[in-house]
Amino acid sequence: MTDPEATIHHYPTPERVGNHDVEALETQTKALRAVDYQCGGGLCRDAVVVRIHRGHRMLAMSISEPVRARLFSALADLHNLAAWTCFDSGHAGAAQHHLDVALELAAAAEDADLTANIHYRRGRIHLHYGATDEALTQFELGRLAARRAGSKLAASILSANQGWAYAKKGDANLAVGLMERAGEEFAEKDEGEPPDWARFFTEIDVSAMAGSVHTDLALHKGGRHIGLAISALADAVRGYGPDMARSRSLCLAMLATDHVLDGDGDQALAVGVQAIEGAETLESVRTKDRLRPLVQEAAKHPDDPDCRTLSEAVASFVTGRTGT
Repeated sequence: MTDPEATIHHYPTPERVGNHDVEALETQTKALRAVDYQCGGGLCRDAVVVRIHRGHRMLAMSISEPVRARLFSALADLHNLAAWTCFDSGHAGAAQHHLDVALELAAAAEDADLTANIHYRRGRIHLHYGATDEALTQFELGRLAARRAGSKLAASILSANQGWAYAKKGDANLAVGLMERAGEEFAEKDEGEPPDWARFFTEIDVSAMAGSVHTDLALHKGGRHIGLAISALADAVRGYGPDMARSRSLCLAMLATDHVLDGDGDQALAVGVQAIEGAETLESVRTKDRLRPLVQEAAKHPDDPDCRTLSEAVASFVTGRTGT
């Protein structure tokens, strides 16, 4: 893997800021976001913060108004990325602070597309910590911004995540309906190059979101949702490459849970081991958090040797215990 510090060039602070300076900041953000996807937020959080300090110094320098607007957006996205790396590292308070600043800067830039993405990420943090209603509020604010931006891609991301929130509430009708809407919006998206902050949301991620929705519905209701979750998550796992290692690891954790729910302890163990092996390569607290439901479900089957082994292995990894 390429050293992120070797990938990202260091530029001297200019006396006057031009488009090329902002473009350099955007390029650095893109490179750091790639590190986050592949290695986890813990590996690049400090580097993101360094770039933020430089970006804020640039705001105080001589700069034309068109370039200033572009710098507002670039710096807003840096804070957006900083929030995600903090969230991935287990620092929720710092993440929320960066999102506050990101929203202010995106508003100053009148960048509705980026604003939608910031609300999406704020909603995801709430969702991760079980604050489902707060998450839904953020997702709805994001939808309003996506509508202002005219972005079907942003709308699709938000619909899918609204569906996941309702799945966590056990509302199958709303959850499935919103995932269907997300698929329709994704099919209608602009075929041009997406902004960097939305680049992750491909057909593979749509499958991953469908799998996430059906996994939570399976935990509530079982039945057909188990098979639907397994099918969607298996597609996502096959589709994710090494550049999306964290997303693959998160999907594997849910897929193993679904195999437990399906009564297939042997397959649950095989997939669960893959989830652990993937998480071990990442600087990401979230991968451990996503494995906790797997421990709980596997522990419900103490008479199944595969589930017992799986529960013990995942619990040891999540708590940091090692064998002798």
